Amino acid sequence: MVNTTETEEDYLKAILNITENKGFARTKDVAKALGVRPATTVEMLKKLEEKGLIKREHYGPTVLTEKGTKIATITIKKHKVLLDFFKMILVPEEEAEKDACDMEHNLSKVTNEQLIKFMAFLSHEGFFEIWAKKFKDFSSSGKFKPIKFSDEEYFYDLASQNMK
Repeated sequence: MVNTTETEEDYLKAILNITENKGFARTKDVAKALGVRPATTVEMLKKLEEKGLIKREHYGPTVLTEKGTKIATITIKKHKVLLDFFKMILVPEEEAEKDACDMEHNLSKVTNEQLIKFMAFLSHEGFFEIWAKKFKDFSSSGKFKPIKFSDEEYFYDLASQNMK
């Protein structure tokens, strides 16, 4: 895979999001999405084109190549899993978004895959609801609360259902 910078990945994500909504991306669309000047965008698009990540026409639309699409898609998935995880551990929305943006570029493939598995595990069979309630209580009080009989009964029911 092509080595990319955080900024290049942000441009690829923006182009993918715009093309999914409009069918194509123009320089002004990408500049607006990223909050940068069109001249800055033109320079970056030239770099991305040299790396084979986009195809563009002068004064025309910009589209991602297969490699560019793959990088953008992976980066978006990393962002989503991080954002979901941060929300799961009760990080406020604005902070979760900022941290996901910062971390998505540095998350290894292995760590990303394990995080996805962990979140799927918590979400399976209602585990998350119990986990989230207990974590919320702990976050606000700083104290662990013992598992109530109803929680044990719930887990017993889950275990017996999975054994059928």
